[in-house]
This record gives sequence, C-alpha cells and structure tokens, in this order.
Amino acid sequence: MLSAQVHGSYKFNSLNCKVHSPDLGILKVCQIKAVDRKHNLINLVAFLNKTLSEVEIHFKMVKREIGGWHPFMYDMRIDVCKFFKNRSGFFIANLIYSFIKPFTNVNHTCPYMAGTEMRLWNWSPNEDAVLAKFPVDHGQYGLQTTWFIKKEVALKVNGSVLFFR
Repeated sequence: MLSAQVHGSYKFNSLNCKVHSPDLGILKVCQIKAVDRKHNLINLVAFLNKTLSEVEIHFKMVKREIGGWHPFMYDMRIDVCKFFKNRSGFFIANLIYSFIKPFTNVNHTCPYMAGTEMRLWNWSPNEDAVLAKFPVDHGQYGLQTTWFIKKEVALKVNGSVLFFR
C-alpha cells in the first residue's frame, strides 16, 4: 500500500457521493480520513454489480467566491473507455489522472467487469506537483464529477479542498 505525501497547506473539507443507479453497483466507502489536525486523505471504494462498457465522466473545477461556487479552469466530459485506449489524446484528463494513478486500481480500458472493486485509496495529491501544473491562489476549490453509464447518470462525487498557503 502506498503512503501519501501530505504537505499541510491544503486540506480536504468536504466529500459527497450519491449513487443514482444502485443496480449498477454500490459505493462501499466515500470518506475523508483524518491523518492529524492539519492533514487528511480521501478513500473511495465501489463494487460493480454489472459489467460496464460505456463510461463517461463530466468534471468541473470550481472556486468558492462571493455568491457561491463559480467555474474555475476546466469543465469537460471524458469518455473513460477512449481515455484509457489513448491517454495521450486527452492532455488535461491525463494530467489530472497522473495525480491519482498511484492510488487507484482504475487503470485499464473498458469493460469493467461485474464483481470488480474499484478504489481510490489513501489519496492526497503531491502538493508541489499539483501547484507546478495548476498555480492557484489561496481559497476553497471544488471538483464536481458526474459519472454516466450508457449516457445515464450513475454516480456523483463532489468534493472540496481548502488551500491555505
């Protein structure tokens, strides 16, 4: 098991998961795990009840400002099956995936077989690597994701991080 590098100038402060198609699978874990008062990690575990062969993710990065959450940087929809066939063809998605790759077993193209446990475990991104690619000011940032299976909403995972450099 890999241990995460946690640097202390950011902290996950929310994680919400909602399953819209429980017949496809169950979400066993959706949590922020405390390491200490200033550090935490994210754990997600899903178990597939059915084989999945058409998977898309819509992800949007947002920033909390006066008046609520506002679009920030990226808002895109990615075909997961095509992404894993040719990751180099998806520059931004591949960059974001590079931060989670060591902490997940989601690493191949479709299909994702029934009975599979998919996980993101003990994840906290390397702060220096993230800031080298995404230089941001202090504040609260969010990642909103909607997962589609055969064009139907199956899962939403939304989280936020407080950056307090």
